[in-house]
Amino acid sequence: MTCTFTEPTLEDLLADPVVHLVMKADGLSRALVREWMETIRQARAKGPRPSERRA
Repeated sequence: MTCTFTEPTLEDLLADPVVHLVMKADGLSRALVREWMETIRQARAKGPRPSERRA
């Protein structure tokens, strides 16, 4: 038997009813989470910040 595991996508997570309840309790929206994730994606694409570079 072969078992494979893939990480859920952001859309999978944002579609989960339990995640909706947690986000609602925290005052978050799907749009805000998507915006944060896009900001993080863009920052990571630029590379590490100078303070994070290793010597």
